Amino acid sequence: MKSIAMCSGKGGTGKSCVATYVAEALARAGQKTLLVELGEDSRSLDLILGVTTTAFGVGDVLSGVCEIEEAISPVDRTPGLFLMPPGAEIPLNSEEIADLLRKLEKEYDYILVDGARFQTLPVKALGLFLMVTTPDSLSVRACADLSRRLYGKGAKEIRLIINDVPPRVPPIEGAEDFDGIIDMIGAQLLGVIPQSPKLRYSANSGMPLDDYSLTLKVFEHIAARLMGRRMPLLVR
Repeated sequence: MKSIAMCSGKGGTGKSCVATYVAEALARAGQKTLLVELGEDSRSLDLILGVTTTAFGVGDVLSGVCEIEEAISPVDRTPGLFLMPPGAEIPLNSEEIADLLRKLEKEYDYILVDGARFQTLPVKALGLFLMVTTPDSLSVRACADLSRRLYGKGAKEIRLIINDVPPRVPPIEGAEDFDGIIDMIGAQLLGVIPQSPKLRYSANSGMPLDDYSLTLKVFEHIAARLMGRRMPLLVR
């Protein structure tokens, strides 16, 4: 499970925000963690983390412009967390990404891959797909469609995070509750992240989550569950 791909069926689910704070929680738990941003859907992790990255990134490594070490920046606010930004814009293919991940896995406990299109995901080289949805019909349906496509390409394990959950969840077509969402997407539930203006503020301003906040605790429990520990599913 070293390499984890962050996925969502559509934009606007908070996938990159979830990737950032899950990675921070893993690093705080003592796991050397790398965020790899491929940048095929957007570039945002440096802003959420509040870091200035190296001039190089994934594209520069794959095109031979620099060595892997030159494309990785430490995240000062979180010891043990590192970021590899997209770098130069080049066409990506799944074989090159798989080869890069195999090299990186020798140095890190966990690698979270964000910003990849379905077509370039090296499905069989990834240990886990972490699906992020919001509790609305469009997001759930899109995630269900992507989940089927991933299983069709040989994905062995898909987990689910339901993000931005309001106090009262609106009706979702085909699902009466969270169990219905889980059944539609076909993935084991890893965590539920309650709606939080503070979370939105932190992500937009490049600030860490407040110590001892419920949101921080939710991400800590998600990270612990990723590491195989038995932790309660926090909702609110």
